[in-house]
Amino acid sequence: MVKKVILYLMTMMLVLGMATAFAAENADAPMTMKEKMEKIRLESDPIYVAEKAKRMENMPKVAVLYVNNAETTYNDEVDAMVLGNLEKCISDDKYIYINGDPYIERLNKVGIVDITTAERADIIDAFEGEDVDYVVFVEVQPFIARDKITFFTVGKDITTTVPLKIIDLVNGKYLYNGKFTEKASDSTMIGGIGNKSVAMKALKKIDEQIASVLAARLPEEKPVLAAAAK
Repeated sequence: MVKKVILYLMTMMLVLGMATAFAAENADAPMTMKEKMEKIRLESDPIYVAEKAKRMENMPKVAVLYVNNAETTYNDEVDAMVLGNLEKCISDDKYIYINGDPYIERLNKVGIVDITTAERADIIDAFEGEDVDYVVFVEVQPFIARDKITFFTVGKDITTTVPLKIIDLVNGKYLYNGKFTEKASDSTMIGGIGNKSVAMKALKKIDEQIASVLAARLPEEKPVLAAAAK
């Protein structure tokens, strides 16, 4: 009898563990049919649509200028990680997210290919006449890899640098202008380690820092012209 109880408890623990792991893996899974139907219902509700439109009138418009200069064979995964993080930080319940690619092209056309070297005024000029409140610029710079070998192990050190700028277009000023540099390492006693896993580890640390800065420095309200605020 005791053995049966122990076996039952072990089985239940295994089932609960699998269920927890499944839930964690599917936290970002696509919407279920029920969720999709509810979304369609809400979006066809005139009251909901009117309330959403009213909220959007007061939401800041944020253009994201994103450049990937990582020069890797896994650029798509780098893009997915960085842009996914930015979309979570600049969420559609607080901001109107604007793809900044057209503005990057404008800067390129006037000879500014490396946007990290652009003057604040150059970036502001690229948005002249546009209905945009803030600019967030993020660039993933080339990863710097270094092999490390000891008597027992082989491994990798990879350094990642990502500049971040936040500009208030209405007042023409920086809200943040800096960069993050992180080094990640890994090693093994058998076989080799690829650059990708180590680089993505470093990039994840930087994503966390970017999220922290955006939460603190990117206002959740539209900017007010400083002269008008006095």
